[in-house]
Amino acid sequence: MEKKPAHYIRAQILFWGAYFVLNLLFMRLWGAPLTPFLVGMFLWLSIVLGITSHGFRYLYKTHAKNWSPLKTSLHLIWLIPVAALSAQAIITSLIFLISSLIPKVTAGAQPVSTGGLLSYAINYCILFALWSTIYLLRAEFHKRRNSEIAHWQLQAQLKENELQFLRSQINSHFLFNAINNLRSLVKEDAEGARDGLASLSVLLRGLLQSDGQQLVTLRDEMECVSGYLSLESLQFENRLTTTIDIDESLLTAKLPPLILQTLVENAVKHGIAARRSGGHLQIIIKKINLTHWQLKVINPLPEFQPAHQGNKIGLRNARERLQIAFEGNAGLRLNIDEQVTATVEIPL
Repeated sequence: MEKKPAHYIRAQILFWGAYFVLNLLFMRLWGAPLTPFLVGMFLWLSIVLGITSHGFRYLYKTHAKNWSPLKTSLHLIWLIPVAALSAQAIITSLIFLISSLIPKVTAGAQPVSTGGLLSYAINYCILFALWSTIYLLRAEFHKRRNSEIAHWQLQAQLKENELQFLRSQINSHFLFNAINNLRSLVKEDAEGARDGLASLSVLLRGLLQSDGQQLVTLRDEMECVSGYLSLESLQFENRLTTTIDIDESLLTAKLPPLILQTLVENAVKHGIAARRSGGHLQIIIKKINLTHWQLKVINPLPEFQPAHQGNKIGLRNARERLQIAFEGNAGLRLNIDEQVTATVEIPL
C-alpha cells in the first residue's frame, strides 16, 4: 500500500475539520441548539466526506495520474455528483437508523425534506469540487516540477557523459603524442629520455587527479603545461623557446582540464615543429574585464606541412568542452595572420 505523506493527512484534517467547525458556527448563528446528536452528525458527516475525498485521491493515483487535466475534469463531472449522492445516502441512512433504534436521541430534530436533501447534496458537490481543484492543482504543479527536474537531471547526465567522452579522447591523444616523443628520444638521448619519463609520470599523476573533474584551477593546468614543455624541450632543445606571462591573481581561476595544454601542444606540433629553426612560443593569461579572463597561445607560422598533421581532435574537443562547461559563455578562436594566435575567453 502506498504510504500517505504527512502533509496530505494534515491537509485532509484541516479541510474537513474546518468544515465541521463552520457547520457548528452556522448552527449557533441560526440559533439552533448544539445537541450531542447534532454535533455527532456533523462530525460523522465530516468523516464520511473526508473518506470520500480520499477515495478520489485513490482513484487519481490508481487510474488518472497520467491523464491530462481535461480528461480528469470530464470524469469528475459525473464522479462528484455520484459521490455526493452516495455520501448523502449514507448520512440519511444513519439518521434513520438512529431514529429507529434510539428515538430519544433524535427527539426534537426536524425531518429533512427532499429539497433539503438535494440542497445538501449540492453543497457536498461544491465541497468535493473545491477539494478536487486544490488537490489537482497541487498534483499538476508537482508533476510539472518533477518532470522539469528529471529533464535537467538527464541533461546534466548527458553533459557529464559527453565531457567524460571528450576527456578520454583528449587524454589518449595527449598520451599517444608524449609516448611517441619519448620513443624517438630514446635512440638519441637516453638520459633525456629518463628525464622525460619522470616528467611524464608527473603528467600522468595530474591527469589522474583531474579525471572526473569538470573544472580545475589554472595553477594545476600550468603544472601540466610545464611538464609538457619539459618533454618537448628534450626533443627540440634550443629550437623551442617560451615566454609565459600570467596574472597571478588568476591562478585560482577555473577552466576545463587540459584546455591550455591542448593549445600549447597544437602550437608546438603545427607551428614550432614545422619550422627548421623552431620558434618562440608565448603564453599570455590576463583579465580582460570584470567578468571574463583570457588566455592566449601565440606561435610563428609553419614553414612546411608537419609530417603528422593530426585530425584536429584537440582544438575541436577544446571548443566543445568549453561550450559544455560554461554553457556557451566561453569560446575559443584561432587567428592566423603574421603568426598563429589561439585565444580563449572564460568567465570568472
